[in-house]
Amino acid sequence: MGEAEVRLDVRSIPVKERHARIFATFESLSPGRTLTVVSDHEPRPLRAEFAQRYPGKTVWNQRQIGDGRWEARIERVAHIADSIADTLRQSNMLAGAGEATVLDLAHYTRRAVIKRHHCVVEQRINWPYIGLVDRGMVQAQIPTATGRSQAVYDAFPGDTFGEFALLDRGAIALRFVAVLAGTAVLLIPIDRFRAVMQRERCVAKNIEQAAAQHARATIERYTTHIELSSTARVASALLPFASPGDGLTLASAHLPSMTQTDLATSAGTVKEVVSRALAEMEAFGAVRRQAGHIYLLDRAKLLTLIQRG
Repeated sequence: MGEAEVRLDVRSIPVKERHARIFATFESLSPGRTLTVVSDHEPRPLRAEFAQRYPGKTVWNQRQIGDGRWEARIERVAHIADSIADTLRQSNMLAGAGEATVLDLAHYTRRAVIKRHHCVVEQRINWPYIGLVDRGMVQAQIPTATGRSQAVYDAFPGDTFGEFALLDRGAIALRFVAVLAGTAVLLIPIDRFRAVMQRERCVAKNIEQAAAQHARATIERYTTHIELSSTARVASALLPFASPGDGLTLASAHLPSMTQTDLATSAGTVKEVVSRALAEMEAFGAVRRQAGHIYLLDRAKLLTLIQRG
């Protein structure tokens, strides 16, 4: 494999064999080379596995191209990011940027640790930053008049958030909340970053793609909310955590620590509805709980529930 980028379309590979094939291919790559995986579903379980196997040593960039087609571009890097400059250097937002740009932004960027379920920034604020997830997970939410929140997308390490305000110079359109313990974000001054976008077109394209993917995720979440029953919406919220194996398999990282309130936010409903839905799904064999937490999921049965609507 001499080329800089290797492509692997796993859609024709049996589901239970996919991850082994992906990791075997990635292991053959030297630092600086990239594996692009084409899949028929959001590769969140795969992303969690990469984070566990290669903490801080990959750059992950995924995008949904259309219905049933996702691409994850996974670059292998030589060393673990342990400084703000390293984190910026290994982020999608600065892919292709010059070293002087990285160092300049690192000088003005600060790292903030956010407590679980605390806001990074509230909606409708003129926020002077563009955010980058350093570790943990940040969820984009829309508050409702009833006091509940509707999640629209999740941002993982290396992902940006707050791009709309960066592009249109308006207020923050969504509320951004840390949903995992130990979440840390980088806060990059928005004026500094706009100057970089004007100088380096590649950076502007990176941000445009991130904003487009977040807009697509938001539209899909609301389409799901309109079209599906509450049980199907809960199943849809759980699906990204389901491993591509046969029968009940271990849920990917983060799900066991999520509460029913977290799931209600993701599914656009209330805790009581989630509780009933989980009991129904457990009776169907789609999930299994231990001490009140979900730890096993059956991907095929979750899909059946979603298809029923």
